[in-house]
Amino acid sequence: MLLPLTALCALAFHLASYSIFVAPVFRLAGQEKQAVLLVETADAGFQDGTIRGQFTVLALDGEELPVWKRFKVSCTAFPESERGEIVSASIKLAALEQNEYYYGNLADGVLLAAEPQGQIQHTGQSHAPRFWMKEMQERLARSCRRYLPAEEGAVLSAMAVGDKSHLTDQLQQSYRAAGVSHLLVVSGLHLTLLCGAFVGNRPGSGRFRRLRAVGAMLLVCFMMALTGFTPSVTRAGIAALLFYLGALLLQPSDSFTSLGVAAAVLSVRNCYAVCDLGLQLSFAATLGVLLAGAVTRPGLTAAVREEHPLRYRLNQALSIVLVPVFSALFTLPLQLLHGLPVSGVSVLTNLLTIPLVGPIVLLGLLAAVTGLVPVLYPAARAFSLLAGLLTKLLNAIVEVTAGLPAAQLVLPTGYTLFVLLVLFALGWAAWKLRRMPLLALAAPCITLTAAFLYGQLEQPVVSIALTGSTANPCAVVISEGEAMVLFKGGESNRQAVEEALAQRGIGEADLWIDLRQAPKALQFKAGQVVTLEEIPADGSRAIPFCGIMVTLVNTDSANLALLELEGYRVAMLAGKLEAGTPVPVDLLLAGSSEPGAVEPRQVLCAKAYDWQAQRQDVTFRYAPLGGTVRVRPGRAVMFEGVTDVT
Repeated sequence: MLLPLTALCALAFHLASYSIFVAPVFRLAGQEKQAVLLVETADAGFQDGTIRGQFTVLALDGEELPVWKRFKVSCTAFPESERGEIVSASIKLAALEQNEYYYGNLADGVLLAAEPQGQIQHTGQSHAPRFWMKEMQERLARSCRRYLPAEEGAVLSAMAVGDKSHLTDQLQQSYRAAGVSHLLVVSGLHLTLLCGAFVGNRPGSGRFRRLRAVGAMLLVCFMMALTGFTPSVTRAGIAALLFYLGALLLQPSDSFTSLGVAAAVLSVRNCYAVCDLGLQLSFAATLGVLLAGAVTRPGLTAAVREEHPLRYRLNQALSIVLVPVFSALFTLPLQLLHGLPVSGVSVLTNLLTIPLVGPIVLLGLLAAVTGLVPVLYPAARAFSLLAGLLTKLLNAIVEVTAGLPAAQLVLPTGYTLFVLLVLFALGWAAWKLRRMPLLALAAPCITLTAAFLYGQLEQPVVSIALTGSTANPCAVVISEGEAMVLFKGGESNRQAVEEALAQRGIGEADLWIDLRQAPKALQFKAGQVVTLEEIPADGSRAIPFCGIMVTLVNTDSANLALLELEGYRVAMLAGKLEAGTPVPVDLLLAGSSEPGAVEPRQVLCAKAYDWQAQRQDVTFRYAPLGGTVRVRPGRAVMFEGVTDVT
């Protein structure tokens, strides 16, 4: 009864938090209010003289809100202001757009969107501790980077003090491909290593026990405040505080209970905190680590060490390997469900890099702190150089493993989750029946068999995925392991396409078809680039591609790409096809523009637009978070990540 009761308690907790804190705020959507706002974050807006960021509402219509009733709003075009400023403005409140950032915003505590109406008035400056801690974090980060090259300094400041602002996209991509992107954020691993370095791994024993436990708790609180109490760090911090509180009171702390307490504390004020992806991955990885310890703990007792020293050493080695293996297995479902890239070398990279993390974080903090005092600059330089050497080694390991063939795996979501469910069920049965050696033999065989079957079943399937801008998307077509891109838009769409290809384990597309009218120059990573402007006016061209016949048509008003898959016709166009002989297609990949003389049976786009109301005999499918059409030519068509609801 434990799991059902836990689920019921969690649901009741969520509903209570929603009713008290969230529902009253949601009811304000659509209203215009005179508000006093505190600027929490401020980034350059898309228009000159504006910022985009998050704001805490301190008062509405002249009535100051109590602390527990305050809430956050987001704005994309707010008059220029600085972080920590208090402003008075008339704002129109609206519900958040339900796009891929919706639940992330809710997890951050942002409940509504706001649009300023008229002028704003700057009324003061907040002196809340969190702004002072943010400035402290930036100063410490500058100290970390002062004596180091750009890459090493950016990684060191991210690992030591949680400042990721100087990490390049290429560097972050390498860490993701290697499966160790968690090293670039302050997490439970960093807190454990730091506290172990300062107070040891057994704070409940030895001299100055109480003093060391209090010191560890203060260090944990400082790191939580320094990183802005992000959900993943707060989860780790609460668990660490419970552990050291137990050491202080000479009482044992249960790790699974600590996880539950952390989830409850995070959800008290914001019932959507658990929607934070970093928090979900942190919980899953921690659960994997705890279960890895439960599996290996019986073989690491004093009796085993005395009677079977060889078995004891083997169990020690196994315990080291199982931690990253279990962490990878327990975070894999979340990565699949959220569409994140999956690394096939994460276990190897973690085993190679974990010994470096503790010294890097410790030396980075020492360099950051000593760098604040001019007299200690020589010591700061020495700490920085030592940390820089270790960071350079860390980056080198990541670059090597990220370049391995299995670094980025393309796994089908539903099929992989089914295989994982089977493996977890077998693992549970083996654990209960005490047949773990049989599981060690059966699991690789099941995995290899599942991979072989999927390869045979997937071979004739063509996948078509929308990516890039919502209003003007591109399409990535994959057939027989090769990729073709139907391209529209500008530089941002090009980057989005390359990210989508990388997520599918494809370095570059074999064919780019540029549908743009009067295209601007862009650098494509491709084996072949075809521009429709090269085709004569009102002319066409046919290109075979991996069993697909692609017909390109250039007219004065539109450029059209028509894909033939054994009788199933898929179309995408740039512009509006003027009246003439209508083009019948089975599926139209569309954006915000009226397609014109195209007669589709179904339309796939990101969201609803006005022109769709005129097409009463068409089935519209929406992919707000990205969707994929999987076509088995001549047999079946399946939509993934697609809904019929706008």
